[in-house]
This record gives sequence, structure tokens and C-alpha cells, in this order.
Amino acid sequence: MGWFSSACSFVGSAISSACSAVSSGFRSVGRALSSFASATVGLVGSLAAKAANFVGLITTLPLGSLGMVLGPIIQQVMIHFVVKAIEYLAKKLGIIKDSDKVEEIGYRVEEAQEHDDWKKQEEFKTFEEYYAYLKAQIPDDKIDRVKLAANRERYMILGMVELTNGLENKMGIKMPEDFLFEIGRSRMEPNEILAIIDAFKFLGSDTVYVSDYFKGKLSRDENIKIEDALLVALRKYYPQKDDDYFYERLGVMRKASRDDLKLADVYADKLTEENFKRIEREGKIPDDL
Repeated sequence: MGWFSSACSFVGSAISSACSAVSSGFRSVGRALSSFASATVGLVGSLAAKAANFVGLITTLPLGSLGMVLGPIIQQVMIHFVVKAIEYLAKKLGIIKDSDKVEEIGYRVEEAQEHDDWKKQEEFKTFEEYYAYLKAQIPDDKIDRVKLAANRERYMILGMVELTNGLENKMGIKMPEDFLFEIGRSRMEPNEILAIIDAFKFLGSDTVYVSDYFKGKLSRDENIKIEDALLVALRKYYPQKDDDYFYERLGVMRKASRDDLKLADVYADKLTEENFKRIEREGKIPDDL
């Protein structure tokens, strides 16, 4: 893997320091979400716990050969990828408006917990209705932008999980944190995400347990049944592709789910000399990396 060797050889002390800070920051985000979850009752508390669990999965990566420098880079780009993928789907399905920002969703949801007199999320039929209420309670000009910027990662992840809840209600199936994790591991396209959801709905499941399929934890008959359903759904979303393409793509997803070096390969375009130079110049991993 030539690009990987080149990436490792370029890493310098400034990059190492920046990556160490990012890795520490992720752990702090996880602790903050866990603390918020334990102090919050009801649906928001359970969603905050899901957000904390998702961060916990991310912070285990990458393991082994990727080390302590490239690992945090991939952690950050993976989190941002999952957040943007869920935000895109929420906008596509009309759960939020095109102008809505996922970090502002997390901010409003967390701030709402300080107001016992406000309506609770459980009182609304849909997340769309709840978020319209929150925007009326906390208009754009009332957002503390300094606080938002200082805690942006936490608000992004909490907002992403809130949007996942909205997607679950809209599509009638649960999207557990290990599915969100798999979205990031293989950089799933929005239509791939929808195809996987459709496949498990077709199978009559109430949960997208695709991670078990990718990791080979299921019986042979169950694997065949899931793969057949995935192929049918993928053909619907990608009518211009042939089955060889789908088998290859599913193979990449399986490898990325099991092998950290394959995970690194999935994000190889992010691990470039130009991006490492940006990290050295800025002293941190850029948000748009």
C-alpha cells in the first residue's frame, strides 16, 4: 500500500500534536455526551446515550497499524462523513429544511433541557414538529454562537443522532449506532444507505443489523437471504449498474467493517501530503478534511 507508507513517512511532530489533541477531544466529547445522557430523562436522554455510544465506537479506530497519528485524522473525517450523510438524508426526506444545520439542532436540543417548562420531545408526533417548536423557542438570533463554536463536535453528533431518530420514525425501522458506524467505515453513498434500509424492511426486520452481516456473524442461510435482499434494493437505486459492481461494493463494505487497513484505504484520498501540510500550518485537523 504505497500511499500508506508515504503518508506515514510524511507525518511530523506538528501533525502528531494536532492529532493527539483531536483524539483527546473526541474522548472529551464522549464524556460530555455520556454526562448529558445520564442527567437527562426521556427520549432525549436515550438519544444522547446513543450519541455517546457512537463516539465510543469511533474512538476505537483505527487500531493496529494505523497508529496514533493517522488514526485521529480518520476518526474526524469519518465522524464528519456520517454527520453529513445523515443530514443530507434528513433534508432529502423533508425532516429538516435545506437551511438547517446539524450542529444547531444539537445545540437547541441540549439547551431545551435547561427549561423544565418547555414541551418535551415525547409530546410531539414527529421530529419535524418538535424542531419547529425548538426554533420558535430559540430563534437564530438567540443562539450563543461562541458556545456553539466551542462545542461544535458535540452538537454535531447529538444533532446527527436526533436526525437519525427522525429518519427512523419516517422510515419505520431502527438505525442503531453500529449501522451509523458502518456508514462511516465504508463511506456509503446516500442511495446505498437507503438501499440497505429498504432491504431490511423487506426482510421484515425492525432494525438494520447490517453490521452483523458485514462481520460474518450470521448463519450462511441468513447471509444469503440478506445479500439477496441487498442486491434487489441496490438494483432499484442503481439501475445503471450491474451485479458485478454490487458484489464488489458489498465486498468493500465487508472488508472495511473488519479490517482497519481497508478502512484507511477507503479514506486514502484524505491522507495526502497536501492535507498533512494543512494540518501542520493550522495546528489542527481542518473541519472540511
